Amino acid sequence: MKLIHLTDLHLVRPGAMLFGFDPAERLRKTIARINRDHADAELCVVTGDLTDEGDFASYELLRDVLRDLRVPTRLLLGNHDSRENFVRAFPGEPRDESGFVQSVHESSAGRLIFLDTLVEGSGHGALDEGRLEWLLARFTEKPEAPTFLFVHHQLQPIGLPHFEPWNTENWRHNMRAIVGAGNVRHIFHGHVHVDVGGTWSGIPFSASRGVAHQIIPNFTRRDADFVEDAPAFDIALIDADGVLVHRLEVSDRHVVEISAAGPVPEGEQ
Repeated sequence: MKLIHLTDLHLVRPGAMLFGFDPAERLRKTIARINRDHADAELCVVTGDLTDEGDFASYELLRDVLRDLRVPTRLLLGNHDSRENFVRAFPGEPRDESGFVQSVHESSAGRLIFLDTLVEGSGHGALDEGRLEWLLARFTEKPEAPTFLFVHHQLQPIGLPHFEPWNTENWRHNMRAIVGAGNVRHIFHGHVHVDVGGTWSGIPFSASRGVAHQIIPNFTRRDADFVEDAPAFDIALIDADGVLVHRLEVSDRHVVEISAAGPVPEGEQ
């Protein structure tokens, strides 16, 4: 299975700018690259912070921009989102019986479970109000099926002081429950605006710096330096033997021709 993972779009209403740039234009460039090189992907999952302020106009803009994407898409919510305005703009996006934007997708590689960790008005995430119980119930439905989790907030700390206040509540309890299921092969998340990967309690995870702005990781202080690097997204190749995650930049780099003697000088090409 070939899967695309986007995160942290931070769209603003038409005509507005974010930190001096247009997030929608960055998303359009990313979609153009996906359509050009990766339209064969089975699914594209966007792990939250779809908008920067959660306003309805930004979701309408997102809906318009996503019409150009030639890959089926699933959308998750992040701490910058509004559940009410999102549902108004995307009424067909699946929700659970409590109204949370979380669901299951049966893919060629196994079960993809999409979680809603949004706590309205707060930067941290949570799996309270029945959300963890909903997840555990999904595990018991097919306990032998390879399962992949998609979520906005990190489910365990990533070692950066800046994000400590915005971890997922009760993360130790949550991760013990997730590990106990015994069939989670990988966790994909957003929120952190940095490239990071590793294992959480033995389960592999990954996140990219995202499509909108990024931060420069700092391991000693809480303040973050926000930058405008090239938009990035992940391509995950999943089969029975493993999960390979490739991080791609949407940049203007050009291909250099290589001959047996080395790079061809520009004037001789």
